[in-house]
Amino acid sequence: MPRAVLIGGTGLIGRPTAIALARDGWDVDAISRSGAVPADLAELGVRGVAADRADDAELRAAVGEDADVVVDVVAFSRAHGEQLNALQAGSLIVISTASVYADDEGRALDGSGAIPQLPVPIPETQRTAEPGDPDNYSRGKAALEQEALAGPTPTTVLRPGAIHGPGAKLPRELFFVQRARDGRRRVALAWRGESRFHTVAAVNIAELIRLAAAQPGTRVLNAGDPECPTTLEICEAIGAALGYEFEPVLLPGEDYSNPWGLPADRPCVLDMTAAERELGYRAVATYAEAVGATCEWLVAELEGGRDWRGTYLDESYNYDAEDAAIASVA
Repeated sequence: MPRAVLIGGTGLIGRPTAIALARDGWDVDAISRSGAVPADLAELGVRGVAADRADDAELRAAVGEDADVVVDVVAFSRAHGEQLNALQAGSLIVISTASVYADDEGRALDGSGAIPQLPVPIPETQRTAEPGDPDNYSRGKAALEQEALAGPTPTTVLRPGAIHGPGAKLPRELFFVQRARDGRRRVALAWRGESRFHTVAAVNIAELIRLAAAQPGTRVLNAGDPECPTTLEICEAIGAALGYEFEPVLLPGEDYSNPWGLPADRPCVLDMTAAERELGYRAVATYAEAVGATCEWLVAELEGGRDWRGTYLDESYNYDAEDAAIASVA
């Protein structure tokens, strides 16, 4: 039985990946700091392995010398790429991000405030941000890619868009779920609800990983849902999943932002034809089909008292600003 090792094997991406690989006949080890695995993974034979990836020797010992594939869902820097290249593995699969893409002027979604003008859809051949500062998410991921792809091991790099699924540390869907919980029906949508930031369900990433694990190679592939919904379509899908009717207020500009709120004329839409051609990829679920599980998890988290204040999702709670934006177009 082939052996797969997941670094970060119990979180948003790791958990559905462990399930997909185990069901596909892989012997799966899930590395985390605690070494614990959820009951549903344990039932499938997934083993928990305790290791801190910040400790090179500890990580090498956890991976061992007989891994057919190592999947890293928590790598963020050139140093992590160097660490992966030193492992003994048949192949590597590394999660990067679509925010590495840069336009012809070198602008990327790197927090600099300059929104890139990217092609629609974006092919994997599009230029990327300058590799660099590990504290800058996009530039750190670009450096990770550069290092991992230059290594001796066949490496698949996946570039996901806006990831959604149960267990997300910063769930964008909170923007709508919180409003439904608070009984707010009118919701302000920037750019007339026409923004597009390509979503991807964690189960779809897991399917890409499953296919890439069975077909080792050195490649870069986008990771997206079968369609790229607008924020208005996301609002409608979440409302349907919750059985809640929102009343979208379509703002002409970015008077009140949201987690998908790119300017309507500067979308991030991923080209998925390479994944389909090279791996035979077919999405497990559309956004509307997958988001129900995210909503159910979020409702339970909110009922348990969790909130995301102090993160970039602060705007999800800023109702005064939203009411002011709505009033400005009334």
